[in-house]
Amino acid sequence: MADIYDFFLAINLRALPDAETAELRWHLGLGPQPPELAIPIDFSEVVVDDDGERTIVEAPEPQLAQRGPGWKIGGALFAALEPREGGGWALTARQELHPDYYDRVDPLLEWLGSRADHPYVGDDGTARNGGCGEFVGYERWYEDSTIERLLVIEDFKILRR
Repeated sequence: MADIYDFFLAINLRALPDAETAELRWHLGLGPQPPELAIPIDFSEVVVDDDGERTIVEAPEPQLAQRGPGWKIGGALFAALEPREGGGWALTARQELHPDYYDRVDPLLEWLGSRADHPYVGDDGTARNGGCGEFVGYERWYEDSTIERLLVIEDFKILRR
């Protein structure tokens, strides 16, 4: 038995600076690793060298870059980033995630939420952006037939419900 989750995300993003787009493309497996990584993800790992000494190293890896057939879930794993008409980006990803990696995926989700482009009209009638609880994805344990958690965008945050 494995602790694998079927993870699906579909979110609209506002226009991004070139450096942010490059880093996002890397995280989605769509481009090379940029020289500077600005999304605050802790990539540090403890390794043991040949002398048995423990050392902390930085080991950056893209977070939503799996491709091909799923290992535990049916269908394909992928990530796509497409320009939207009028500006901004449409991001869709389906991945297999282990809970041990959430501490790396969650900062990326927080970063994506802060760049969301989900307009709505507030209770006071004013136009707003950043979402008011719209569905943007789900997490489902690979052996379950029902979705365990919905992902929603609300006030520029991706929340699990």
